[in-house]
Formats: sequence, structure tokens, C-alpha cells
Amino acid sequence: MLRWPLTALCLLILVIILTQDFQVYTELVYKYSGHPRPYQPPQPTDNAADFFATTTDGERIHFRRWSPTRPPTSKLRAAILSHGNAGTMDAYVTIPRWLASLGIATYVYDYRGYGRSTGWPSENGIYRDAEAIFAEAQRRDNATPATTLAFGHSLGGGPSTYLAERHNLAVLITAATYTSVPDRAALHPIFGRLSPWVWTNFPNRERIARLKDTCLIVLHAHNDDTMPLSMARQLVEAHKQNAHFAEHPTAYHGDIVKYVPELAGPLLNQCAIE
Repeated sequence: MLRWPLTALCLLILVIILTQDFQVYTELVYKYSGHPRPYQPPQPTDNAADFFATTTDGERIHFRRWSPTRPPTSKLRAAILSHGNAGTMDAYVTIPRWLASLGIATYVYDYRGYGRSTGWPSENGIYRDAEAIFAEAQRRDNATPATTLAFGHSLGGGPSTYLAERHNLAVLITAATYTSVPDRAALHPIFGRLSPWVWTNFPNRERIARLKDTCLIVLHAHNDDTMPLSMARQLVEAHKQNAHFAEHPTAYHGDIVKYVPELAGPLLNQCAIE
């Protein structure tokens, strides 16, 4: 009598494993269900324009460059913003406006498979996407590792941490970010035991532990019910040399981006980037 229930359970587990891209990159659900999010061009009031960058493996990555609205207030010249797993770059306006007001050219981009970008998302593919955007910042704004800030919200902590470690960037800011994808998957009350079969890693804690000169700013909401606060504290502890932490009491997971300027602004001044 247990044969059919066990068979059904095994099939369910197999489906979960094989469809994990739709769980990690949830924007794919909207895109391939016939209800993709409509493209929203930059507003006339924003000093921003859209472009495409080509990755080393030939994908076209849609990005938006927000021009500085004043002379720079520090040595930072460029910022690369990597968004969360649900939604596209169109939804991120608060942070680019803030950074542009500091004299920093800000690049927001859609991962491959998201929005108007071509391809299918994967961990290594998204690393290539981030590299392509950094190359655009170098070409358009003469960005160097010592003058570049990487910001990552939620899933975006992965490519942002990758860029920070690979290029020894000046500043890394994470908001509502995880230690690694398998770590987060292991917390699922039912399917947590499947975490060894998760093929997406984004080992943020390990990368942060290897940072050299990067100033780390970790932001998190106390009531975040998607990424536990303990993960944010682990990220801070992994980089003991130059790490700062700010906690919001009521922002939850998604709304933390609205409070980034007020949370990160004072800490950015402590990063010795004058």
C-alpha cells in the first residue's frame, strides 16, 4: 500500500530538484507563464538611459546607467547594483538616485533571462553578466576597483560579492543577503534535506572572508522572514577587518531597499573613501 505514495514522493522530489532554477530565479515563473513584467523605461525626470552589454559568452545584458547629478563627494566613481531574484531592474530607483546624488555613476542591470536580457540564468552566467557591466563602467566612467562600489539585494548579493572579491573593490554593500544558497535551502522545514542537490551556490560568506581592502556594509531587517538575520551577522563576522552593520526594525525582506540611503549613508562615510 505504500508503493504509490512513495513513488509520488520520489517524483515530487525529482521535480523539485529539476525545476530549482524556477525557485532560485523566480522571475522565470512570470516570464514563462505568459505574464512577463512590462518594460518600464527610465523616467524623464531621472538622468538615466538604457543600453545593452555583451558578455564573454555572447548574451546581451540590458542595463541602465544613472548619470551623476553632482560632482563626486568621495573617490567613488561607479556603482554596480545587482537586484533580487523576483522583479527586474526597473523597480530599483531609490538607490540609483541616492548614489547619483553622491556623484556616482550607477549601473543597474537585468541578469540573463530577466527582463530584456537574453539567455537563461545560472550562477556562472550571472557572474559573466556582472563582469560585463563592470567592463561598461570601466569604459564609460573610467571606473577602477579602487573607485567602484558593488551593491546586492537578496540574490544580488551573489554577483556583488563575486565582483568585490575578484576585483578587490572599494566598497561592498549587501541588503537582505544570505550566506549561500544551499545554506538558505537547508532551512526549508520540509525540503531542507535536499540542499546537497542544489546546484546554485553563491558562497557569499566564503568570499567575504577572503576580501582584502574592501569595506563591507551589511544591511538587514530585523523582521526579515525570507533571509534570517543570523545570516547577515555571519557575513559581518566573516570580514572582521572593515565591516559595518545596520539593522532596520520593520522593513521586511523587500522593503529594505527603500531604506538603503538612510542606513548605508552614515556607514559609507566610515569606509575611508574620501
